[in-house]
Amino acid sequence: MQDPVSPSRHEVLTGRLMDQTSLEAHVSSLVVHVRHEHLAQVRAALVGVPGVEIHAEGGGKLVVTLETTSEGDIVARLSEISLLDGVLSAALVFHHFEPAHTPTWPLEPSHPLSKQS
Repeated sequence: MQDPVSPSRHEVLTGRLMDQTSLEAHVSSLVVHVRHEHLAQVRAALVGVPGVEIHAEGGGKLVVTLETTSEGDIVARLSEISLLDGVLSAALVFHHFEPAHTPTWPLEPSHPLSKQS
């Protein structure tokens, strides 16, 4: 039985716990390993995935960047890419994010990073 106050695993992995009004800039890098005979098909499918750009290719591997506004979007897109026909694996190798705005100091008592909240 799940504690009604605790978030579910699905809520955590999909980013549903995040404040959707607070957009962040996330940049991730992936290595996508593809069966050689499916390379053109996967490359074409990746072009249709929002925020994806292919930067390098060789030996059945694609180096891809992914730009999103939340960690949940990264997880969703990585899963979407992993499930493409012909993809053997999709691995996250780098992740960086910038907050929508930098908080000013001292923090307001209601700010999530404030020790008083």
